[in-house]
Amino acid sequence: MKLSRQRSVVTWSPRSPCFARWLTLETLKRQYELGFLVLTECDLVSGPEGFAFFRAAADQGHPEAMYRLATFPEFLSEPFKSPLSEEETWSWLVRAAELGCAQAQYDAAASLATGDGGARDVAPQDLEAAVAWYRRVAEAGHAEAQFNLASMLMEGDGCERDLAAAKEWLRRSVAGGYAYAQELLAHLEALK
Repeated sequence: MKLSRQRSVVTWSPRSPCFARWLTLETLKRQYELGFLVLTECDLVSGPEGFAFFRAAADQGHPEAMYRLATFPEFLSEPFKSPLSEEETWSWLVRAAELGCAQAQYDAAASLATGDGGARDVAPQDLEAAVAWYRRVAEAGHAEAQFNLASMLMEGDGCERDLAAAKEWLRRSVAGGYAYAQELLAHLEALK
C-alpha cells in the first residue's frame, strides 16, 4: 500500500488568513522577521510582501524595520522597488537613527557628511550634524564610525580640530577591528 502526501499551498501574504493567528502572538517581531526573509533571497516572500511586513513593523515603532524601509533594495528578479519618495526614505532613516538603530545612525552621518545618498535634496551636507551622529554611533562601539569621527576631528570638519580626541577614537576603532584606523593612527602618532 502506497501513501500519498499532498502538499498544501500556503499564501505568504500579510493579508493571508494563515498568518492572522501567528502574527498576533508577537506581531512586531514576526513582521520584521518575515520582512527580513525577502532580504535573504527567500523565495517564499516577495519584494512587495517583504516591504509590507517591514512597513507594518515600522509603523509600530520597530527601529530596524524603519531602517530596512529606508534602505529597501530594488530587486533584479522581480519588478519591485520601494514606493517611498526620497523625503519618506530620509524620514524613516532618521526615525530609526533617533530610536537607536546603529546602522541607521551611521548611514545618516555618512549622508550628512558627504551630502550624498539617495536624499541629496532632502539631506544636504551638514558636517556638524554628521559629527553628532558619528559621535553617537561611535560611542556605541561602531568601529567605522569611530574612524570617521576621528577623521573629522583631525581635520576640524564640522567641529573644532582635536588631535588628542582623534587619536583616542582611532585607538578605539583599531580595537574594534577596523583595519584602516591603524594607518591613520600611525600617521597621527608620527606628528608628535
